[in-house]
Amino acid sequence: MKASRLLLIIVLLALGVAAIVFATRPNSQNNTANTQEAKQEIIKPIIVTTLFPFYDITSQLVGENAEVSLLLPPGVEPHAFEPTPQDIIKIQEADVFIYSGDVMEPWVASIVANIPESVKVINASDGINLIESTDDHSHDDEHGHEDEKKENKSGSNLDPHFWLDFNNTIIATNTISKAISELNIVDNNNLDQNKNNIVTALEQLDTDYSNTLSKCTNKTILQAGHRTFEYLARKYNLEYVTTEELSPNSDTSAQDIAKLVQKVRETKAKAIFSEELVEPRIANTISSETGVPVLELNGAHNISSEQFQAKTSFVDIMRKNLENLSIGLECK
Repeated sequence: MKASRLLLIIVLLALGVAAIVFATRPNSQNNTANTQEAKQEIIKPIIVTTLFPFYDITSQLVGENAEVSLLLPPGVEPHAFEPTPQDIIKIQEADVFIYSGDVMEPWVASIVANIPESVKVINASDGINLIESTDDHSHDDEHGHEDEKKENKSGSNLDPHFWLDFNNTIIATNTISKAISELNIVDNNNLDQNKNNIVTALEQLDTDYSNTLSKCTNKTILQAGHRTFEYLARKYNLEYVTTEELSPNSDTSAQDIAKLVQKVRETKAKAIFSEELVEPRIANTISSETGVPVLELNGAHNISSEQFQAKTSFVDIMRKNLENLSIGLECK
C-alpha cells in the first residue's frame, strides 16, 4: 500500500513538472510571429538625398517614419563631388532618391537611367525657373586665350543654387511632400502638418531677410569665391560682386582680386564674404589689403561634421547668414 502511494506521488510530481515546463516553453509559432512583426517594425523606407537643404526638408517631413541619408559626406565641398560605386549602390537600393537637379548634378542622369523602377526619383527643382547668371568676368587666361565660357559642371549658364530664394525652397518642399504622400510613408495629416511647419519657417525667414536687408547702408555683397548667392542678391535688391565665375572650377586672377579690392574701397564695405567649406585664402588676401574683416556666407549645399552632429537646420544656417550680412552691410 505504501509502495502504491509512493508511486502515485512520483507520478503526480512528474506530471506537475511537465505542466510547468510546457507552460513556460516558448511557443514556436507565436515566437516566429513576434520576430516577423519586430522585423517589420524595424525596417523603414530608405530615402537618399544629395544636398543638405533637401536632406533637412525630407528629414522634417518624414520624422521617424523613414531612414533619410545625405549622400554628400558632411564637410565635403559639393561642387567637386562625384559619386563612388558605393554611393551608386546606395541609390539603387533606396526607396526614394532626391536630388537638386540636372544643372547642379549632371552625373545623376546616367545613374537614374540604370536604377530599378522601384526607386522613386524626385527632382527637387521641378517647377522652378532657374535664373541665368549675370557673371561679368571677362579676362584673358595666362595663355593669352579668352577665358573659358562661364558655366557650371553641366555646361549651362543657369544658376543651380535656387534654394537661396526661399520661395523656391517652399516649392521644393511641396514637391518633395507630394511625392512622399504618394508612397504612404507618413500619415497624410502628419505629413501636411510637418510641411506647413517648414513653409511657415521659410516664410518667416523671407520676411526677416526682407525687413533687415531693406535697411542696409551698403547694398553690395562682395564675395571672394564662386558665384553662389545671386538668387539671394536678386530677391532682396542687392548688388553682387565675386572674384570667381558661376563655375566652381574657375580660377581667381589678379585682375579679379584687384577689382574686388577696388569695390571694397568704393563702397566703403565693412566686410568681405567667403564661402563655407572653402579655404578663405583669397578673402584673407583682400582683407589684408583693405583692412576689412572676413565673414562667412553659407550656401547650405553641405554642412560641417560638427553642424551635422549638432542637427543644424537649413533655417539655422540662413539665420547665421542674415546675421553676417547685417554686420557686413551695416543693416539697421
